[in-house]
Amino acid sequence: MGNPKLCVAGVGAIGTLIAAMLGKKYADSLSVIARGKRAESFREKGLVLHSDFYGEVVSQPANVEENGEALGVQDFVFVCVKNYSLDAIAKQIAPCIGPDTVIIPVMNGIEPGDRLRKLFQQAHVLDSVIYTITGAQEDFSAKQSGTYTYMFLGTKDKYETSVNAAHALHEIMRSVDFDCRFAEDIEAEIWRKYILNCAFNTITARYKTSIGPIREDPEKLKDIRGLFEEAYAVSKAIGISLPEDLIEKQFTFMTTKQSPKATSSMERDVSAGRPTELDAFLGSLIRKAKEYSVDVPVCTRYYNELKDMSI
Repeated sequence: MGNPKLCVAGVGAIGTLIAAMLGKKYADSLSVIARGKRAESFREKGLVLHSDFYGEVVSQPANVEENGEALGVQDFVFVCVKNYSLDAIAKQIAPCIGPDTVIIPVMNGIEPGDRLRKLFQQAHVLDSVIYTITGAQEDFSAKQSGTYTYMFLGTKDKYETSVNAAHALHEIMRSVDFDCRFAEDIEAEIWRKYILNCAFNTITARYKTSIGPIREDPEKLKDIRGLFEEAYAVSKAIGISLPEDLIEKQFTFMTTKQSPKATSSMERDVSAGRPTELDAFLGSLIRKAKEYSVDVPVCTRYYNELKDMSI
């Protein structure tokens, strides 16, 4: 059997990072879905990753196409878009999805996997969470900064076929030297990061600033703790298995150890007047809170204020 057919849809910062790494070994069977000048750049210069952690990586994918029709059914499809673009990218990848296709969302929030399961009920949909500081550059390369980039991979769906698919993809990622960690409880890993993002992305976006000035204000510190506690309360109501001291550790990290210059993706989007992932960070939490009868007044206040600020 030849190399697996791999497709990356949504080739911005995270998509380029993943596709470039996959191309180290699987370039001959790697496809990306891109259009316009981005597609031209990939065809001419390849997928370029400047990484402090992984080094300089340039991979030339076998195919660069605007949609899945030109690619046909794939073995693995990575979905690396902002949450508000998920429905649109789903239409583009639909021709790539067969009954044995494995779909992997590498996205923020708690809902992407569930949304893709509803859209592609015939396929195997995995779940993941990635930790990295990676940005898209004007020349369509990706720049990864810092001493880490790693991903947890698993599946909420405990069918044997899905678990086997997750293990198979884990081996593929490890084979290209990507720091990929198999998670028996992927929901816990997703919520661990999600709770942090609910506080960090929310507070920095609301005040359009880095975390430094925010943590000098006692009232804003109180709100940070409130955002943490409400998100954690929802996770416990759902039945997510998380450490009892998680909030204290995350609060301490954000308020004493994190770089004062640290900003969030949502802060950058709000400040630049771009669409935001407000619904992914707070909208989905508020919906879950309502479903499980959990009061989330601080999250609701910030959601309403940010909704007025966002486009």
